[in-house]
Amino acid sequence: MNMNKAIAWTLRIGIVVGLIMIVIGEFMTEDNTFLYYGLIVLIASPMFAVMTAFFGLVLEKDWKWAAVAGTVALIMVSGAFIAVM
Repeated sequence: MNMNKAIAWTLRIGIVVGLIMIVIGEFMTEDNTFLYYGLIVLIASPMFAVMTAFFGLVLEKDWKWAAVAGTVALIMVSGAFIAVM
């Protein structure tokens, strides 16, 4: 499979799953965990796409762009940890 298609599918699946979880969470009255998890899936979808690109670039042995994707992933993960603290 083409790496661009893999990244696109990763984003599509993340958006669809996140939106389905948000819609389910909107109709649940006693517990909104689906709503919150749906938001987390939507927020995390770009991170999954960056990781897909990183692994695809490593498999293609394109080390320069794999380093760029790895740096972007580290920045995103460190930003998430800083936001939680």
